[in-house]
Amino acid sequence: MRYTTSLLLIAMLAHWAVQAQNLGEIRGQVFDPNGDPLPLANVYTKVAGETVGSVADMDGRFVLKPLPTGLYGVSISYTGYKLVEVPGVEVTPDRATYIKDVRMNFGELTEVEIIAYERKLITVDDPSRMSLLAAEFEKDANRKDPIQFIGKSFAGVTPSANGEGLYFRGARTENTVSFIDGIKVSGGVPNIPPSAISSVSVYTGGLPARYGDVTGGVIVIETKTYAEMYQAARKREALVRQDQDLDDQ
Repeated sequence: MRYTTSLLLIAMLAHWAVQAQNLGEIRGQVFDPNGDPLPLANVYTKVAGETVGSVADMDGRFVLKPLPTGLYGVSISYTGYKLVEVPGVEVTPDRATYIKDVRMNFGELTEVEIIAYERKLITVDDPSRMSLLAAEFEKDANRKDPIQFIGKSFAGVTPSANGEGLYFRGARTENTVSFIDGIKVSGGVPNIPPSAISSVSVYTGGLPARYGDVTGGVIVIETKTYAEMYQAARKREALVRQDQDLDDQ
């Protein structure tokens, strides 16, 4: 019995370690109408139907974590101020996403102010890394061919003439390394069903130490978590119900 329990514990820890590779966070800062930090503002989002929340510190800064990769709507509330919503905030693995400073306005919580979020393919603090989320390539005609898809979607990456590898800024195709959920994969570019992919990132230079001594480029693929699969299933159910309602009309 003790042996079985130990095996289950090890399996759970291993699963958590793999899933942890997919986690990221959202950071930002909240201000009042005068431009002063607004401490203790409530900040929250939804993950698989469950609320993940945080409270801004005395400088108005907040962190929402841990969050699986994907797109999130961030809500910010404070008594005496309008509710602020920032839709479509992307979370990519193993990094923080910063939203622009939020300035709240006086009003009722029933009033909603929506602030647009602009997703950036390349960030200033990590220019050698480019990322795409599943929602951004789910309709791409090349998504079933990883070599053509990556070569088309990321600057500085070119498919080889025989279509069996990728050149990263002129480096040989055999110097390209791939990682799936943090695990190094030998051989060429891995062929994974597009429906199972949560995000694809490529490094064309300035590689983090955890990826080792690589002379070419690095491809990092994160598969979908249970939360993302749950969200996708809910979305499909909503579309089916919508189609049924249209048929009934």
